[in-house]
Amino acid sequence: MALPKRRRARGLRAIALSAVLLAAPLLAGCGATTGEGDTVNDDRAVLLERPSIEQISERYEQMQEAITARLSDELGPWEWVNDENATSAGCAEFPNVGGESRALDRRHFKGNLPDESWNRAVEIVVEIGGEYGFGEPETVVDRPGDHEIVGRDPFGARYTFGTAANTLLTVITGCHLPEEAIDGA
Repeated sequence: MALPKRRRARGLRAIALSAVLLAAPLLAGCGATTGEGDTVNDDRAVLLERPSIEQISERYEQMQEAITARLSDELGPWEWVNDENATSAGCAEFPNVGGESRALDRRHFKGNLPDESWNRAVEIVVEIGGEYGFGEPETVVDRPGDHEIVGRDPFGARYTFGTAANTLLTVITGCHLPEEAIDGA
């Protein structure tokens, strides 16, 4: 059964509009640019200036080890557990360039860090974190028996150190390219 001309034209326009709406994000992702140049290449250039994801992950793991060892030596002893729960993901802030962000293995020990030891523990974490490029932390929680700080570095990484029922240290990297992407650049 043939549709009236007007209805058929509306249907074709709707199909054409749908095709444009579906294709626009794909085209924007492939050739996203700003008035000042190629965003994808600009983002890639930024990431090429950074250590690889493998290098930075190893560096932050060393930081975690240094922090947990010093906390145990000075305030413990505690048996820190490596949860071996690392994950990785793409980077929203640098789309389309193959960057990666990792949540490293969480370190924790069972039990609360006593309130009278919290300030010294923060001093240790801040000192060692500073040696690895992290700035002054932000206090997220600070009440009896429950404390948490978050430190950040220029690459967008962050550590979280806190104590409540248990005491934990987590590190999430910023966005970095894998070594093979840097080597092939």
